[in-house]
Amino acid sequence: MLELYHWEPNGSALKTLVCLHEKQLDFTSHYVDLLAFEHYRPAFLALNPLGQVPVLVHDGKILTESQFINEYLDEVFPQAPLRPESPEGLWRMRVWGKFAGEVLAPAACTLGCHAHLAPALRGRDLAAELERAPLAERGLAWRMASENSYSEELLNDSRRKAGVAIARLEQRLADHDWLVGDAFSLADIELFAWCNGLEPLVTDLLDSVRAPATVDWLRRIRERRGVVAALDHARSKSPANAFAPGPEHSRWG
Repeated sequence: MLELYHWEPNGSALKTLVCLHEKQLDFTSHYVDLLAFEHYRPAFLALNPLGQVPVLVHDGKILTESQFINEYLDEVFPQAPLRPESPEGLWRMRVWGKFAGEVLAPAACTLGCHAHLAPALRGRDLAAELERAPLAERGLAWRMASENSYSEELLNDSRRKAGVAIARLEQRLADHDWLVGDAFSLADIELFAWCNGLEPLVTDLLDSVRAPATVDWLRRIRERRGVVAALDHARSKSPANAFAPGPEHSRWG
């Protein structure tokens, strides 16, 4: 039995939803409303003491960290494989995943939280909710969003990192359909999950003129049956605008 605890289909939650649907696996969906801070309630913290989604429960086994959840699913359920067969292909897939986690995801989260989460939290008293945050840095990140206290330096650095990611995607996709090998893989899922809501945040970087190959790649992924099904888990009108504090910025990238 598979159960997935997730929020809106964007970012990390979208990654595992896409993987499950691409592999046509039956699972029970549990929606965790991050704007209601359900991820800091005792029932969810019993699953993941760090208070982060997504969480996969497979026959009683609890798994966290979306990139590794997806690799687990592809290993345990070999139908419709999403990993390259060669050791070099696996290496390239994981390099893309590391790049996404260290460069693209923090940038997308910062820009998305500034544009979308901060207005949604405006005027709310979050003191009691944030006292339950198990990670001090994540509590500070939610407070930054509620106060919309993002510095111009941080926002500019996030735009720079987004530009680095888009340039790297454009270079690869200029003469390849997919990020690794000749087939759609977990690497494409990893990068797509953070790019799906990025276009309106960096309109000067990601459009059909400046990044035509990346825009076409996004279009083709959005048309995939598994991706359409994953996005159908949304409860909001604009799941691509659903951002929450996620990976912290590293000094790399």
